[in-house]
Amino acid sequence: MDWRLKALAFRVLDLPGGTSAHYLLQRHVTKNWPRRETTLRSLADIGQRVVDDYQRHVSGIPGAVLEIGAGRDLAVPLSLRKLGVGRVIASDVNRLARLELISHAARHVLRTERNFHSWQDLAQFGIVYRAPHRVAPGDEKVDCSCSNEVLEHVPPDQLVELLAGLRAVTTGLTTHSIDYSDHYARSDRNVARLNFLRYSDDQWRPFNSGKQYVNRLRHSDYLRLFREAGFRIIEESTVAGDVPADVAANIAPQFRRYVPADLFAIKGRIIAVPES
Repeated sequence: MDWRLKALAFRVLDLPGGTSAHYLLQRHVTKNWPRRETTLRSLADIGQRVVDDYQRHVSGIPGAVLEIGAGRDLAVPLSLRKLGVGRVIASDVNRLARLELISHAARHVLRTERNFHSWQDLAQFGIVYRAPHRVAPGDEKVDCSCSNEVLEHVPPDQLVELLAGLRAVTTGLTTHSIDYSDHYARSDRNVARLNFLRYSDDQWRPFNSGKQYVNRLRHSDYLRLFREAGFRIIEESTVAGDVPADVAANIAPQFRRYVPADLFAIKGRIIAVPES
């Protein structure tokens, strides 16, 4: 689908009732839900990566983990529980998770028949679902906090608040994977992975709906925000993207202050610990 049409469709889905309509479209038209087994295996690997990060920099298995932006089927929290994490808090700003999708994911991630008939069933299993919820300094402490391709969807002012909350509740390690690319390129192959860098904020605003919002921050911006929140970065990396000549030659003025390696990164990882 042409990315401009998709942007218009997302604008329509921002209207009242759009959240339910979006799910029905994803389930019955695009068939994105429930997720395919290959996708669930990839998400299980992300859970493993979180545990590996913790073992490498702290040691042992974290007793409690907070995942930001847990999504509809809580695949990563399920993976963390399978790996021995005692308690997982799955947090989201919108209430998206559905018990039937969690049960589907559990069969593939846990490799056993496991049906959750209520949120209490899920809590007894060791996963607490909190949504709608925004992480705040008064929340309970956790050994580790994490997110997977979520932070790019948080507006900058809310990101400052989120990182402050994570700093307050995280006692050991925080680990995050971030997608710096134009998400419309996922469904329109005619769009470059960094196409959105051609647009100023004013030009991009009509395409940046609530359902597909991206903040367009670059890796260096995140590093600065983590440090300002009181974290010490102990590991960080980026993946470079291919940049077509027409995109490179037409970068919006607001992005020209970034060095190419920073500007043209399409993915990044940040692992940090609270400053003592």
